[in-house]
Amino acid sequence: MTDIERPREPVLNLPGALTVVLVVLTGIHLFRLILPAESDFWVIFTFGFVPARYDAALAGNRFAEFGGAGAQVWTFVTYSLLHADFTHLAFNVLWLLPFGSAVARRFGAIRFFLFLIVASVAGALAHLLTHAHELAPMIGASAAVSGAMAAAIRFAFGRGGFLSFRRGDAEAAARVPALP
Repeated sequence: MTDIERPREPVLNLPGALTVVLVVLTGIHLFRLILPAESDFWVIFTFGFVPARYDAALAGNRFAEFGGAGAQVWTFVTYSLLHADFTHLAFNVLWLLPFGSAVARRFGAIRFFLFLIVASVAGALAHLLTHAHELAPMIGASAAVSGAMAAAIRFAFGRGGFLSFRRGDAEAAARVPALP
């Protein structure tokens, strides 16, 4: 191979773990697109996070056909796998690409998956605390994406990170994102 013949770099160099997440999110959304409206409604209420599910007086027997008691556990995570429409999915994917890549590379696959699960659970808990009696289901990977963004920012500003102010050169660190 001569100097002129260089191997082509992929357009997106994504970690395998992030690719798996993106394929799962997209696959679930595509599957939901082929479902009849009634079945999709069932999926949303069975796997979406509904805060009223945890209020016995409000929920009553209302959610029995939507996963019953099991849904009180799994929906803390499964809501993050569902999206309202393609635009919702696309924006979550677009934000997950840069931030999820950084976290997946730093954590490795298993820890990355666990991190996304923990971030999803934290998002559901925050929603439950602020919307305790809400009957509308919450869906989307925004909590997981926000967790990945927070972790990536933490790495950037942490000791030894490319934006670390602990090195004593805050002015140079502030210019890093603007460099070509």
